[in-house]
Amino acid sequence: MSTQKPTDKKPIKETKPALKNSPKAKAKKPPEKKTRVKRATAVKVTVKNLPKQSTSTAVTVVKPVTVNSQNQARDAEWELVESNRNELVRGWAKRLNDARYKIQTVTQQYKKLMLNYLQEAYAVYREVENCDFADQFYGNVRLHLHMAEIKVQSNTPDASLLIRYVCGNEFSTKSISEYSRVLEGAKHNNIAADDFVDWVKQKTMTKVIEEQRALESDKETYAERLKRARLVILRLLEVREAYPIISQKSTSWAAGQHLTGDGLWFGIGTALRRNDRESFYADIIMTLILPPNVDLEIYIINHLAKSIVSAVERWESKINELEERVWADELWEKVVSAGNEESEKSNTWWANKQQASRFEDEGEFRDYLKNKKKK
Repeated sequence: MSTQKPTDKKPIKETKPALKNSPKAKAKKPPEKKTRVKRATAVKVTVKNLPKQSTSTAVTVVKPVTVNSQNQARDAEWELVESNRNELVRGWAKRLNDARYKIQTVTQQYKKLMLNYLQEAYAVYREVENCDFADQFYGNVRLHLHMAEIKVQSNTPDASLLIRYVCGNEFSTKSISEYSRVLEGAKHNNIAADDFVDWVKQKTMTKVIEEQRALESDKETYAERLKRARLVILRLLEVREAYPIISQKSTSWAAGQHLTGDGLWFGIGTALRRNDRESFYADIIMTLILPPNVDLEIYIINHLAKSIVSAVERWESKINELEERVWADELWEKVVSAGNEESEKSNTWWANKQQASRFEDEGEFRDYLKNKKKK
């Protein structure tokens, strides 16, 4: 038989596990601790958030590089060359600045004098434009420029003729065009001659030229004005049919030999004064009747229309306002006188050209013309 030895240890009691929902288990369950969950947040780094860096006020002294005496002399020579070069450049700049100042001073004086001369030219231009013989005056200016061998175009504006006459060949075509636009701008704005200089200074010449260019872009062309002038001449011819210079009856067959489809014809003849007591009478003799072609018709009508193209608005208003006989007689005198003046100018020019062959020097020929005008 086995015997157990007595021990001092107490016997272990077997315990049953407590049920989960029993009151005893509830009493022994330790309380649960609630922990707060931390969320990760991003911190924006700015200049303020940056850690301050310590700035040192200590001056760092750098020792110059030591070279031998030969290199020291070479470095000194280089500094002397650079100093002389800088002094030379400063001298050039000073001379240029002095020249620039003098040129600006002369330019200001030139502009002031030029405005005064333009004022006088504008005064003449304004007076000529308001007179009845403006075309004759401009024709004389054009003839003088032609005789002086100063080239001008056939479509050169009247203001440009005056500026070219005053300035001569020394000025470029661009300058002549700009100055003429200033005169035209002053006339367009109805500026008095005494207020011309102040008006140009206040508005500036550049602004006046720009405004005139803008107006010219919207302005009718010379061809359009010539077309209106042709209609005025054709209307004049219609009226003059009631007051013809010569009227002669003929058979339909004979007249048809000299007419075109629209009934126009051109005649060539002579006019002779009678050598008797009735000397105020003359015989008009028609020797040839020409049926015109289109080219000849356009040439002659345009030739007549060019004499009124600059004042076509005035004649259009007279046609609408005055009686037919009144404006027709006035326009007829205008067209005839313009033709006579043109013929006289042409004859004078060819006569002077023939006389020029007698002189060896152009200066002598000009002196001859001056003496001829004085007589």
